[in-house]
Parts: sequence; structure tokens; C-alpha cells
Amino acid sequence: MHARVLGGRKQMARTKRVGGATVRWTGKPLISKKRTARSRKAMSCIERKLEVLQELVPNGPSVQELDGLFREAANYIVCLQVQVKVMQILLDELSPKVSDN
Repeated sequence: MHARVLGGRKQMARTKRVGGATVRWTGKPLISKKRTARSRKAMSCIERKLEVLQELVPNGPSVQELDGLFREAANYIVCLQVQVKVMQILLDELSPKVSDN
């Protein structure tokens, strides 16, 4: 922490280390209560996409936390990939072999 003079008054500027970089703490909240129309639109777009993801993932609607939803989605993707590999193996084994003659 270091002091600086601002408008004739001494003001303390606080800094902290975040991920290897020094970040100044301003005392302002990271998310302001006032949102612009653009940020509200972006947030509603994200919310719609999360709702669609919940519908696509099994057990998605029962998951209440965001990290849980992402974990379920990741597990579901792995399961789908395994199913595709199994189907490819079955197709290769069950399909008639073509001879080069």
C-alpha cells in the first residue's frame, strides 16, 4: 500500500497481487448494479444458452450450480465419445470385408 495526494487530501491506494500481476484496488464492486442495455442483452443470451445446455444434458435440470452443470456436460460429452467409438468398432467388425481381387 502506498499513499498519494489527490485533490489536496492524502488517499491510500491499495494494491494486491493477482495471478502474478499487481492490481490496484479501487473500492468499487467488480460488478456494478447498473447494467447497460448491451450487457443486459449479453447476459440474457448467456442465460438462454445455459437453459439450452440444461435441457441437453441428462440430469441438467436437477443441477442448480453452474460448475455442476459444466461438470455434467463434460461427463456427458465423454460418454457420447465412448458410444461413438463403440459403434465404430461394431460397424468395422460387422460390416462385410471387401477383398482386393
